Amino acid sequence: MYRRHRVIFVLLGILLLILVDHLQSPTFAFNSGQGHAPTSLIQLDTGACAPCGAPCPSARD
Repeated sequence: MYRRHRVIFVLLGILLLILVDHLQSPTFAFNSGQGHAPTSLIQLDTGACAPCGAPCPSARD
């Protein structure tokens, strides 16, 4: 039979496995800036007018 504590332990185990897999994934490393690839925050133009990196209206062609 199903016991409440056994079901909870199994669900917590599955959650733990998913969490470990997620934390070791290359996507998580890339999104946290540890993927040895430039992120969008690094690539922002330092001379841009807007915080999102958009060019100034005077610099548009």
